Amino acid sequence: MDGDKEHDKVVEDVVGSHVEDAVTFWAQNVSRCNDLLKLSCELADACPQANAVFGKPDFSKIYGGCFSEDRCWYRCMVQQVISDEKCQVLYIDYGNSEVLNRSDIVEIPLDLQCPSIAQKYRLQGLQIPADQNVNMFDEVSNRFGKFR
Repeated sequence: MDGDKEHDKVVEDVVGSHVEDAVTFWAQNVSRCNDLLKLSCELADACPQANAVFGKPDFSKIYGGCFSEDRCWYRCMVQQVISDEKCQVLYIDYGNSEVLNRSDIVEIPLDLQCPSIAQKYRLQGLQIPADQNVNMFDEVSNRFGKFR
């Protein structure tokens, strides 16, 4: 073994939820599917009557965000304040992000402030070449379809 220690290998069954680029993606452990279903139900109950986020959002806090494509509620964190009316959010249980109106970002109960279900993965030993055609990657990614 030439003096190198073999790395501990952990094998997990995951489901991809968002592709970030050619070597980076977000995925959820398949053992967490019931947790995700429970969260979805709890968010659907809590978010419609919750208070919208006003003032300066807490970048370390988890909020509820109304996803623009399906108008369902998902947990999110504010990544950036774009204007008085808009913020960029990261949906922590899926890995995708979008810009939302502040009225679509709400406070959620403390019991829903648990760690994210999705994790970010990067393919080891690979990198995107500097001259990579990003549009070509987006086209290939779109052909595989959206995970959600």
